[in-house]
Amino acid sequence: MLFPLILSLIALLLFVLIGYNIIQQYKQKIEAERRIAISKQRAVITEVDELLLNATRMPFSKSLLLILQNRIRNALTIMLQSSPASSQIRDHLKNTDAQIQQVRTNYTPPDESAFRTPDNDGEALQLLQVTKKIRAVLRSEHAKGKINTEVFVAENHRLEIMQLKINLENSIKRIIDAKLSKQFGSANQMINKLITILNGIPDKDSYLEKKQQQLLETKSEIKSYLVKHSDKELQAIKAREEEKKNDLDVIFQDKKKW
Repeated sequence: MLFPLILSLIALLLFVLIGYNIIQQYKQKIEAERRIAISKQRAVITEVDELLLNATRMPFSKSLLLILQNRIRNALTIMLQSSPASSQIRDHLKNTDAQIQQVRTNYTPPDESAFRTPDNDGEALQLLQVTKKIRAVLRSEHAKGKINTEVFVAENHRLEIMQLKINLENSIKRIIDAKLSKQFGSANQMINKLITILNGIPDKDSYLEKKQQQLLETKSEIKSYLVKHSDKELQAIKAREEEKKNDLDVIFQDKKKW
């Protein structure tokens, strides 16, 4: 009678241990998933914060700032659902709400034509990467239904123009270098390509119009130089031919009889 009781107790103990292990593993799994979810949202917040740092280097519209700030807010909301007791997340969410309200009521977007040109190729590359990342964020938010199609199209177009301005500045620098090196064929090729692109933009701002005029003037300068240079070369050839003719006249002129 005692032996079956002992076996029953042992079986019960094993059952309890197995159940405890299953529960612990489940809790660990839930905790791991919670940490992964929080880590993912923190990465989203870090990325958006880095993009917002460029608001002083390139003109951000009010819509774009609100899209980025709301992306942070959505990430914080998800984090708070996973960690409802976290005061740090609650404070961050509160500050973000205040920033969103500040943008809605007081933000005045800069003039689109007031574009600060990159100082060097490294800065230009960095700005291009920023615009590409922001466009990726826009596509993601649009796909999630966070922004409507009209806003998405408008903001995406603005960023396309921004990328064009950055590439335009780099190309103009290369054109100037080619011109100074008298590589006029390469310079003209780049100029014609840029003018074709600018002609296809119906809503150019004053910045793009100014650059288009600059390209046309540079093209005219190169043409004038080539015409002038060709005339000089032609005159030099004629002078050499005339000189040879005079030499032949001297050689073959009638000899005097002595």
